[in-house]
Amino acid sequence: MSITEQAYSAVPDHHGPETSAEHLAAIGVAEWLREDDAAAEEHTEAMRADMHLAETRRRREAADQALAAARARVSNLMDKHDLEGRRMLGFGLGAVVIGALVVLDAIPLNWAAQAFGLNAADSWAVTMIMLVASVGAMAGLEVTRHDARRRAALAAIILAAYAGLAGLRTSFLVTVAGESFLAALLQALVLSGISAGLVVLGSAVMARTRSLRLSLARAAARRASRASETNKSAWCQADEKFRRHLGVLHRHLARQSLYSSVPAGVTHATWAAALDQALRAQFMIQ
Repeated sequence: MSITEQAYSAVPDHHGPETSAEHLAAIGVAEWLREDDAAAEEHTEAMRADMHLAETRRRREAADQALAAARARVSNLMDKHDLEGRRMLGFGLGAVVIGALVVLDAIPLNWAAQAFGLNAADSWAVTMIMLVASVGAMAGLEVTRHDARRRAALAAIILAAYAGLAGLRTSFLVTVAGESFLAALLQALVLSGISAGLVVLGSAVMARTRSLRLSLARAAARRASRASETNKSAWCQADEKFRRHLGVLHRHLARQSLYSSVPAGVTHATWAAALDQALRAQFMIQ
């Protein structure tokens, strides 16, 4: 049984007592689709377009729901981790910048490690330990951002550590390299200042770097937004195609005697509206 025959079989028997304009229009449209091959073929294409439109509509609604859920998750995580809206860097970019700062910090720290008088391998081992301490200092400054007392205590510890490194470096340069005290002190202070500046800069980058969960949630929201736009575009194209087929059917119907043969007691406007409704009732999308 064809699609048009299925539609016709669903219409109540026209010999029954129901004689309203809507009922007569439904019977007339079903008989027209059964008898007119061109209209039946166009109706079949319109049914396919209608089913495709329904599927794209379902996908669009699912994509819109996914987008709403993703945006809600981002909003919830921002309330927890970035209420002030200060974190502008993604987790990946922030991690790369901090990694680059740590690598740069390895140079002055390695020169400072040489003041311990160790061999090259041991000096690099001490450098690695100090690098870990530098990353800890960056994180500590970020964690204590809202606690002035703890931040001040941490800053004092960091300054004491760099002052100690500057003293060791000065002593090393005076004793081993034979530098003058002032020259050695200036060099040691410059190296310690560079290292401390990198730590402060790293802490500032951390303060503006989103958490991994927030970055992942924002990335998911961007993907959901793209999917929503894609599905909306597909739905619009499917809707346009369906409306085009429906318009062709309307033009076919307007040329039929059924359209001009108005039942007694019914105005032409009412009959045209009943035929239009009967034709639309053939499809899932009204």
